[in-house]
Amino acid sequence: MVAFPDPRRRHPFHMHDMILGQPAFVAEALRRTAAADVSSFLGTPRRLVLTGCGTSFHAAIYAARVFQEVLPFVPVLAIHAYDLAYGSSVPANATVLGVSHSGSTPSTNRALRRVRARGCRTIAMCGLPDSPMERVADQTLVIGSTHDRSWANTMSYTTQLTAFAGVASRLKSHVAPSIESSLRGIPRSLEKTLASESQVRRLATRIARVERVTFLGSDLDEITAFEAALKIRETCSLPASGYHIEQFLHGPYLSIDDRESIVVLRSRDDGPRSLAIVRALKASGAPVATIGESPRAQIRLPVTARILRPILSIVPMQFLAYYAALARRANPDIMRTDIPRLRAGVEALFH
Repeated sequence: MVAFPDPRRRHPFHMHDMILGQPAFVAEALRRTAAADVSSFLGTPRRLVLTGCGTSFHAAIYAARVFQEVLPFVPVLAIHAYDLAYGSSVPANATVLGVSHSGSTPSTNRALRRVRARGCRTIAMCGLPDSPMERVADQTLVIGSTHDRSWANTMSYTTQLTAFAGVASRLKSHVAPSIESSLRGIPRSLEKTLASESQVRRLATRIARVERVTFLGSDLDEITAFEAALKIRETCSLPASGYHIEQFLHGPYLSIDDRESIVVLRSRDDGPRSLAIVRALKASGAPVATIGESPRAQIRLPVTARILRPILSIVPMQFLAYYAALARRANPDIMRTDIPRLRAGVEALFH
C-alpha cells in the first residue's frame, strides 16, 4: 500500500513549509558546494552526460545548458535516466552525472550502474547523505541534509540548481560571466521572491477553475515552464504543459481558448517579440498572466544573473501549484494517491 508518512489534513501542508524554507536549504547547498573539491568531483571530462528523473531531470537539463556554457570544448547533454538505463548507450570515455534528491530513484541508479559497467566514470549529486546512489557512483556530492517532506518536490529542485550553478562558478570559465557575487546573494533573493505568495495565491484561485494551463518561457526559463507544468499535474491533476514561448506558436497556439490559462515567464532580456506574442495570446481569448523580473510583468521578481534566474522563477510556480491544489480541494503533498485508481497505478509500479 502506498502511504504518505505523517500526512497533514489542511493548510499549511508540508509543501508550503518546504517552499518557505528554501532560502535556508539553498544556503546549505551553497556551503556544501563551496566546501567540495569541484575539480576532483567533475574531473576533466571528454564528454559530460547529465541524467535524472522527474524534477531532477529538469535540473539535469538546466545543468547541461549551464555546463555547456562554461565548458565550451566539452560536449554536454542531458539524457533521461530511463533511456540510459534501458536504451541509449554513451561512449566509454564519458562522465555521467546522476541527479537525485533522495539518492534512491530506481531508474537513475540503474542508469549509473549500466554506464559504469560499460567503462564510464559515474558521479552523482544527491540531496541526502548515505543513499544507495553513493554505491553506484565513483564520487558523490551531497548538497543537503533535509528530506523534501512533500512528494511534490520543491526545495530539492532549487538546491540542485543552486549546487550546479555553484559548481559552474568554480570552473573559472573565460566564456561565461562571473556569477559568484550574485550566487552568494541568492538566499536573500529567494526571501524577496517569497513575497510574491499573496499575488500568486489570487492567480491560483482563477487558474484552478480552468480546464488546462500552459506555461511559456524562453532561454533557461523554458526549463522553469517544464517544471511548473509538472508541479501543477502532481499537486492537483490539472492538465498542464510547458513550452518555449516561440515553440508554442507552432501548433499548440491553435488550440487555445478561454478554457485555458497561460502563464508567461518574462525576463528583463525580453525583446519586442515576447511582447508581441503576449499580445497575440490575449487577443486569442485565453487569460494570460505574466511573471518575472521584466518591468512589464504583472508579478515582479527580483533581478539576478541570467544563469541564476530559474532558481527564483520557479518559486511563484510552486506557490501556484500549491494554491491551485487547495482551490481544487486536493492535498498537494500526496500526488493524488487519495484517488483509488491513481493509487492502484502507483502501487503497480512499485510492487
